[in-house]
Amino acid sequence: MAIPPHRHVIALDLYHADLQAAYGLGANSQLSLRIPYDVKDQHVRYETLDGRPYVPPYGDIHHRTETLWGVSDGEVLFWKAPAFLSGSSWGVSLAAGTTLPLGKTVNDPVRLGLEGKEHEHLQFGSGTFDPRLSVSGFRRAGTVLFGAAIDARLSVYESSGGYRPPVNVQWGLGPAVPLGPLSIALQLAGQYQSVGKWHGREDEGTGFTSGGTVLRGTYRASAKTALSAGLYREIFSHGSSGQTFHQGLTVSLGLTQTLP
Repeated sequence: MAIPPHRHVIALDLYHADLQAAYGLGANSQLSLRIPYDVKDQHVRYETLDGRPYVPPYGDIHHRTETLWGVSDGEVLFWKAPAFLSGSSWGVSLAAGTTLPLGKTVNDPVRLGLEGKEHEHLQFGSGTFDPRLSVSGFRRAGTVLFGAAIDARLSVYESSGGYRPPVNVQWGLGPAVPLGPLSIALQLAGQYQSVGKWHGREDEGTGFTSGGTVLRGTYRASAKTALSAGLYREIFSHGSSGQTFHQGLTVSLGLTQTLP
């Protein structure tokens, strides 16, 4: 059967929640543990290159409309965050640690796809311990705090299932302005992700570069409680290997509670 060139058009709604706990070690140091939970709601349709609906003869072995949920990979980080360098208005924060392979993984979807078998591309973990590094700097000018940060999740080995996760690098920079108990931050932010591999073959859906703006507000309700909300708007994106990638408007909410 002749199969015409066609597109897989996939819309993925992501709902992400983090539970994070940090224990102070003194001298502006702390140890943190983060456990995430994700819901992945995927909607799939197929179309020919001229935009007409298409029903492929191979059915939904590659992608299907479905909703998946579960715990994703956690992480443990050691933070060293001096308030400011001695005698200077500059400050630096450093963090290092590792991810924890808690998330569910799948069997090699590239191999199963080549064999014409049903497979799953969405997974919640990498099956590997991946190093995490974070560096941020800030400078105070009057009441305004200018900050810049870069955060990386590295990939150093292949899992027992043959998966080599991509490298993820996120960055952000911009000012934060205090308005009483409310702080408003406006940032440029971006992300780079390399291509993941299954037994050396490219994992579809990985490999992209994107960037946009973040507007975030943090309200300190008390000395021990802070509420935050953020809004991300994409400005540009580029996918690898002919794939296109676009991130929709993203909303984030947070609650920070310090215990005695």
